[in-house]
Amino acid sequence: MLRYNNRLIARKIVYCDNLIRQGTGLIFRSKNSVVDTAWWFRFKRLRRVTVTMIFVFFPIDIIFLDEKNKIVDMKENLRPFTNYACKKDIRSFVELKCGTIKKYSLKNGSRLSL
Repeated sequence: MLRYNNRLIARKIVYCDNLIRQGTGLIFRSKNSVVDTAWWFRFKRLRRVTVTMIFVFFPIDIIFLDEKNKIVDMKENLRPFTNYACKKDIRSFVELKCGTIKKYSLKNGSRLSL
C-alpha cells in the first residue's frame, strides 16, 4: 500500500525494478491499470530520468522521489505520446492515476510511505 500523510493513495504497488518492467511500464495497458495502483520505478543509484508516454493512451500523474522517498519533483496530467524530464537526480518515481497529486495535495519535500 502507498500512503501519504496516513492517507491511502493506492492499495496495490507494481514494482518496476528490472530492465524489462522499466522499459514497458504502462505501455499498451488500459486506463484501469492505474486504478488504486501505483507503478513504482526504482533504481540502484541516483539518476536523472525522462519518462516517455509512447503507446500509453491515457494521462497520468508522476511523483519523483529521492533515496528517502521524499518528493523532489512532480508532473500532473502527463499526456499520451509526450515526455517529461525530471529536473533532479532521483532514486525512484511513481506513476499514478491522473488527478492523484491534486486530490491528495501532494507537496515537494513530503514523504511517501509503503
